[in-house]
Amino acid sequence: MLIITGINPKALQLTIMLLRQYESKLKRVLSDSDEYPLPGTDIDLELETALIPEIIASITALGEQWLAEEPASDTEKSRYDLRQKCIHFILDEWIKIGEECQQRIKGYSH
Repeated sequence: MLIITGINPKALQLTIMLLRQYESKLKRVLSDSDEYPLPGTDIDLELETALIPEIIASITALGEQWLAEEPASDTEKSRYDLRQKCIHFILDEWIKIGEECQQRIKGYSH
């Protein structure tokens, strides 16, 4: 099932950077005014609903891998903290998309 959903532009950019295998499956829905969205404005994506749990699982696996790498210095600690914030940010965004998708599917079935 295809859905159109909004995503934070930074979350989309980070998702594509970290999970390149999904880049071609994350199709932006553009209108003339959407090419350069205003800050804080979601952009629309058209995607298969089955892709959402795959992306969440991939982000989770990457986060677990990163968390397993213990920082040895202050520089690495700073990088470690930044990685954690990044993973939490994009994971939260994709979970919201998944919840929105579930609500839509419930609405269609009733």
